[in-house]
Amino acid sequence: GKVAFFLDEQDDPSAISDWVSTGSSLLDLAISNRPHGGLPVGRMVEFNGLSGTGKSLVSAHIVANTQKKGGKAIFIDSENASAPDFWRSLGVDLSNLLYINRDNVEDIFTTIEQAIAYIRKDQPDALLTIIVDSIAGASTKAELEADHGVQGYATDKSRIIYKGLRKITNMIGRQKVLIVFTNQLREKMNASAFSDPYTVSGGMGIPYHCSVRVRLNNSGQLKSVDKTTVIGNECKAVVLKNRMGPPQRQVFFNIYFENFYFNLFFI
Repeated sequence: GKVAFFLDEQDDPSAISDWVSTGSSLLDLAISNRPHGGLPVGRMVEFNGLSGTGKSLVSAHIVANTQKKGGKAIFIDSENASAPDFWRSLGVDLSNLLYINRDNVEDIFTTIEQAIAYIRKDQPDALLTIIVDSIAGASTKAELEADHGVQGYATDKSRIIYKGLRKITNMIGRQKVLIVFTNQLREKMNASAFSDPYTVSGGMGIPYHCSVRVRLNNSGQLKSVDKTTVIGNECKAVVLKNRMGPPQRQVFFNIYFENFYFNLFFI
């Protein structure tokens, strides 16, 4: 019957009920600012970056660690880019992973609402992680029905994303639901010399609503001992926005193409 809470109370509805690991204890520490932390359950998280920076890799680790905690994982794919062998090699139980293909943002947010309601019927207290890969790769229904020519300004997608996020933000905050968006970067036109040269597509809805935003970057190549073969990438993760701890922390990790694992060290 309470309508107001003191934030130091144990039944505070804004408190984080659980954490899901990203697969790296150092990246978990950089985000949650505590040992054995990770991504906050009941919140939305964004991983953005250019192609090949490890967004899908981190997403697979999040799914695997959700399953290790006895939770349910849902993967919403808008790019038709899932590789079962890749997921299996990272410890994902494919028989316990609900894979959903959606090509437009309207259906993505509808699916999120329906999936939460479906899982809550049988398991009201279960941990649920929803991965959307990627929100930038999804179109809108109007865009899919239109011709390939340019038709006005592409603001419909931004408005739809804003509306969808407003509907689900409070919904997941009251439940054990973690939503992770992967997002693509776009170059800023006429960006100043010392500003961020990249931005995300789809407006500012995701940057505003997500409690944690992580930028993934390639920082170099890993080569074999004889220096003739590229065997992986050196990547850097920057916590751009963080309501769980200090922002702008940086984590470096190596992605090896053959083994699909990564080692990280922290600055």
